[in-house]
Amino acid sequence: MYFELKDTTAEILAKSRRHEELCELPLDLIGSEQEAYDIQAFAQNALGFGRKGYAIVGSSEPCRQALGLAKPIYSEIPALALASAATAFRLPPGVIGAQCEITFTMRRTFPDADERISPETAADAVAGCRPAIGILGRRTVRGIAGDNAAIADFGLHVATLQGGQTVDVDLSVLGKLDVNVFLFKEAGISGCASSVMGHPLNAVAWLAAALSSRGKQLQAGDIVATGACAKILCVHAGQHVAADFGPLGQVECIFE
Repeated sequence: MYFELKDTTAEILAKSRRHEELCELPLDLIGSEQEAYDIQAFAQNALGFGRKGYAIVGSSEPCRQALGLAKPIYSEIPALALASAATAFRLPPGVIGAQCEITFTMRRTFPDADERISPETAADAVAGCRPAIGILGRRTVRGIAGDNAAIADFGLHVATLQGGQTVDVDLSVLGKLDVNVFLFKEAGISGCASSVMGHPLNAVAWLAAALSSRGKQLQAGDIVATGACAKILCVHAGQHVAADFGPLGQVECIFE
């Protein structure tokens, strides 16, 4: 894809996200993962909001199958798309669903110069974690399968809704954490944090490595949303979602 097409595609995606409108874009013409992340970066810049962190999508096999992804992907979280202790969220067009996840706040730059990237070093780099609900969606009228289309379209990220307070917990036990989700008028579902790459800290390490391969680092204060601990929920206006993360606390939201 020529630079001019990348730039135009990014502008259209940014406008669609900003105005909550769906657009017609042939994202299936994107030729490589690098092109897809280039378009995403251009679109984030065109959106014009500061970065608050990163969201990972497809960190579990069931999630990848549901979204038609071959591997995990990531995107920046713009300031307009991060909320804490939110009680209501208006669903824009193109919403795919909601995922209950864990967010980490980075304590320091990760990785430091010459630092090995591992779950252990990731644990040292984070300051705390929260329960969260991630909203996934597309900006295109036609849903286009495949990693490159999803990456370019802001990594399918719409919003990250965090619980009200960062919790200081024993990070080593997070992999055993059970998550119970209740969706109004539907049966509750259960999941486990271990579905996120075996342990949520593995997701932080994966993201740090992915960013490092592109000459970037996680910075102090960055939020890292690790991806779904349970299946992706189909949501619509009028529903109430509540997720209990045990020692991490609860997070809930009414969709409008």
